[in-house]
Amino acid sequence: MELTQHSRVAIIGGGPSGSLTAYFMLDIASRLGLHLNIEIFDSSQFTAQGPKGCNYCGGVISETLVQMLAMEGITLPPDVVQRGIDSYQLHTDQGSAAISTPLAELRIASLYRGSGPLDCAKRKACGGAEPVIYRSLDGFLLDLALSKGATLFPTKVNKVTRVGNLPMVFPREMEPRSYDLVIGAVGVNGGGLKIFDESAIRFRHPTTTKAVITEIYLGRSEVDRCFGSTMHVFVTRIPRVSFAAIIPKGEYVTVVMLGRALDRDTVVTFLNHPTVKQCFPDGVDLTARSCFCRPEVSLGTSSPVCADRVALVGDAAVSRLYKDGNGAAYRTAKALATAAIIHGISRKSLERYYAPACRKLSFDNTIGKTVFLTVNLFKWMPILSRGMLGMVRREQSRQDPRRMDMSLVLWDVYTGSNSYKSILLRCLAPRFLLRLLVESIKSLFVVDKAVRAAPVAPPMATEGHGP
Repeated sequence: MELTQHSRVAIIGGGPSGSLTAYFMLDIASRLGLHLNIEIFDSSQFTAQGPKGCNYCGGVISETLVQMLAMEGITLPPDVVQRGIDSYQLHTDQGSAAISTPLAELRIASLYRGSGPLDCAKRKACGGAEPVIYRSLDGFLLDLALSKGATLFPTKVNKVTRVGNLPMVFPREMEPRSYDLVIGAVGVNGGGLKIFDESAIRFRHPTTTKAVITEIYLGRSEVDRCFGSTMHVFVTRIPRVSFAAIIPKGEYVTVVMLGRALDRDTVVTFLNHPTVKQCFPDGVDLTARSCFCRPEVSLGTSSPVCADRVALVGDAAVSRLYKDGNGAAYRTAKALATAAIIHGISRKSLERYYAPACRKLSFDNTIGKTVFLTVNLFKWMPILSRGMLGMVRREQSRQDPRRMDMSLVLWDVYTGSNSYKSILLRCLAPRFLLRLLVESIKSLFVVDKAVRAAPVAPPMATEGHGP
């Protein structure tokens, strides 16, 4: 089972994982003098504002991914990158701390997976200023794949079956088509993996959780004034919220929340929290949200991720835990493209040369669960939270890259710039643990002195009503 001249490949899904798989397959094939017929099926309109053109993403990519794409000859244009993020403000119940990028080359970029929030079109219809048309990351990568020679069919696929040895794709309102290789880049939203239920391959879907993503319009000048190039991360004891972030973009800020049973009421509670409200301009109506969605976020791995002439890629196979889904799309796409063209498309070949890349991400996610469990302990243990803040403030005041232990760990945890394995190893280093212990003990004396120095309030007049 090998791809030969004029082999036919179907990629179901035109998001980052599908587009990058097509791009890498065509690039590798051209170097080998091999002509492939790659057809992408996706009904999304990445030039449309709101849900029609959006692939449900908080919209952050790490500088690590930007550099890896650049090494592949892929440079993200300025109209795709909405804002470069070079610092973030960490908010806890014990206080806040600003964390600048610990190393000059470590930054993140905010962007849109579609062409902007639904509110863009509404503001134009209401006679507002001409809205900015944002260029979609997904649309850019899809155009890149098409420029390499892929063909796009803007339709959905109803099912995938097998006829003889070949997989058969049943597009909506089109005749069934057989292929030498079918790749599922369907993500975890919309039940896309169900199309494989009749293919005689029983994929076990990845476990997922719900996120909440909402866009708030402020205008570019207010976003520049209040947020600039700083993202805000919240590790506070807000009911049902495990993690939350506010990400500045062009004229909007994106609020991303993870937790249990999140709904619109949870968003209102979060936005009305004093720590959150102080991030926004005075008087802004935080209930006037421009877009709101509750997408699924992948937490696990499909099993299996491949079979004879069929493979899953991106979120449908495995993603990074909570962070850097686009980075996982890049890694799995390149691994699958290389394995399929160089080594073959049998289950045995794909298991040997593609599946290890998925298992590596899955193993790192297992470590990531330990990392996030530790972060949650900091949230519920004030002494550790104060010790963490003490370490960060001391490091940021010195700006010594050699002693950015906590700053670098937190930067990587919340931006996805490094593997969870490397984060955990740094946290277990004796110097890191010793510094955290010292700062935590110091915080006890600081709090104790503050309490003893506080003036004693005079007794309240009771007027017969008790103290």
